[in-house]
Amino acid sequence: MLTTAGAILPIFLLIIVGFCFKRMNFINDHFWAPAEKLVYFVLLPAMIIISISKSDLSTMPIGPMAFALLSMSICMIAIVLLIKPVLRTDGPSFTSVLQGATRINAYLCFAIGDALYGQVSIALCAYCLAVMMPFTNVVLVTLISAYAGNGKSNWKRVPLQIVQNPIIIGCAIGWAVNTLSIPLPEWLLESLSILESGTLPLALLCIGAGLVVVMDREQIIAMSTSVALKLGVMPVIAIFACQYFGVSGLPMAIVVLFAGAPASTSSYILARQMGGNAPLMAAILSIQTILSALTLPPILASLAP
Repeated sequence: MLTTAGAILPIFLLIIVGFCFKRMNFINDHFWAPAEKLVYFVLLPAMIIISISKSDLSTMPIGPMAFALLSMSICMIAIVLLIKPVLRTDGPSFTSVLQGATRINAYLCFAIGDALYGQVSIALCAYCLAVMMPFTNVVLVTLISAYAGNGKSNWKRVPLQIVQNPIIIGCAIGWAVNTLSIPLPEWLLESLSILESGTLPLALLCIGAGLVVVMDREQIIAMSTSVALKLGVMPVIAIFACQYFGVSGLPMAIVVLFAGAPASTSSYILARQMGGNAPLMAAILSIQTILSALTLPPILASLAP
């Protein structure tokens, strides 16, 4: 476990550095939004393209991984819906609990996967993201529309948003290049490699800059529930799902990594746009990110491929 913790520690230190930069105003506030946009639309797709195009896709248990990922997502959504009467929260707060218990911080998964397992993990992470993102986006946007306070629903736009998503596009390009054996010119590969090298450091700094350390006593039950479900229950469900569908070794470690990682920072944006409880969502994201530094090492160490 110490080896795993030692590999993960630099990642969370970069997150802390990003948090300090933002709070000390070392870097102007106008920097962070464009930086996040650069990571999301350019750097991460470049990393995904070059990683998938170089990977041996024939060794991936694509079908079993997809079943395991979708099964754990469905289970988590069902659990949150079942415990809603116990939470006694309003609709907007419930949607934040739902997002916190089910969404994935892909940047953190890519960083931890690369640190622990090397370049081969990037393609697996990209595949997990490509499987989970369409499903979770469609389901969660529909549920947020149903429970959030403003009553507005834009779920009909979700299929178009998924098709236009730069991460999905990057996965599609990488898979096409790999499966069709399309030769890429050396100058393009070198350009993608340069972009790839800057992806994770900048992404981690942006995660840190987005942390909000707050503790709303009125929402403590909702926060605790979301954190416990995401960091504790979902990894256990992922392990059982992987065992049931025959996923083992590195693919299993990556699936469990996605299950045990904190929720995506995009959850806050979705909560703010669709009438959810955005302050509660920010608090959930921050607490999950901090605590995952303690929960992920023992979980991943027990699954060392």
